[in-house]
Amino acid sequence: MKRFLCAVLAVVCMLSLFACGAGEKAPAKDMDIQAVKEQIITELKVEGAMDLAPERLLALYGIEEADIADSACYVTMDGVFPDEIVIIKASGAEAAKRVREKLSARLEEIKVQSQSYDPENYAIAQECSVQQSGEVIALFMSPNHKAMEDIFNAAK
Repeated sequence: MKRFLCAVLAVVCMLSLFACGAGEKAPAKDMDIQAVKEQIITELKVEGAMDLAPERLLALYGIEEADIADSACYVTMDGVFPDEIVIIKASGAEAAKRVREKLSARLEEIKVQSQSYDPENYAIAQECSVQQSGEVIALFMSPNHKAMEDIFNAAK
């Protein structure tokens, strides 16, 4: 638990150091993010998924509740780093930019953490990216991130 709290604190610190310069992708159809989350859990046979309520996203990722129209997030507690699946439908275009920035900072923080002592997770983190479809932003930090991204992209 101490590691997890340290990671959260590191996220908050890293937010001031990292910014995302990538532009927003073209608007997409209205994605059912709850269905995407359930499809990921079912098809990839995810076990031990613990839901993250929107009010927890501020402490864990620095994402304000006002920026969230809907969220479908969970973590698993297996391995050195828990899998983190964060899918957020932002409350508008500006909110989507802020959410993307926060999730990008989280990914960078994971890379920094794992680089010095966990080559396997560092390699996984290097392959992960923040995904966006209109005002829906997602981070799939997991060894199964490619399959998760495929499910997300199919829902666009």
